[in-house]
Amino acid sequence: MKYQVTHTFPVSLDKLLHAREERYKHLDQFPDLKNVTLLEETKDGNIIRQKRKVSLEGSMPAVLSAALNDLSLLEESTFDITTNTHEFKISPPGKDNVFVIKGKSKYEADGDNSKRSYDVDVVSSLLFVSPIVEKAIEEIHKHSLEKDRKSIAKFLGVES
Repeated sequence: MKYQVTHTFPVSLDKLLHAREERYKHLDQFPDLKNVTLLEETKDGNIIRQKRKVSLEGSMPAVLSAALNDLSLLEESTFDITTNTHEFKISPPGKDNVFVIKGKSKYEADGDNSKRSYDVDVVSSLLFVSPIVEKAIEEIHKHSLEKDRKSIAKFLGVES
């Protein structure tokens, strides 16, 4: 299942990129991000690689709870600071057959504003229920992206 999401911010691209990274250093100000733990970060030239664990306690759809013993996701991503492109893969640890979210986001100037655009693909290999799983994960991921947008906007002081 493929989908796209675009968020526009009333700030310059430089400010948006700064907020993208800095808000994780101030988690006390962003309760919606407290379910995210940075496990590893490395920098290799223009590439920043990260691994994050995302807790799904309380937000896991019932159709998935039975298939997972660990109610968390592992996100592996790269961010290219020269192209402002973020590529990511999110899946339950060791359970790629349940579902995988793969995507790419691009951060760009948009006149006096800036934006980030996502192209995302969710795939499940669970027999008989994969369309239900994919739709449920799409909704959860879109909600997560909206929470992320709000945290950036709050960090930038353009939304309370």
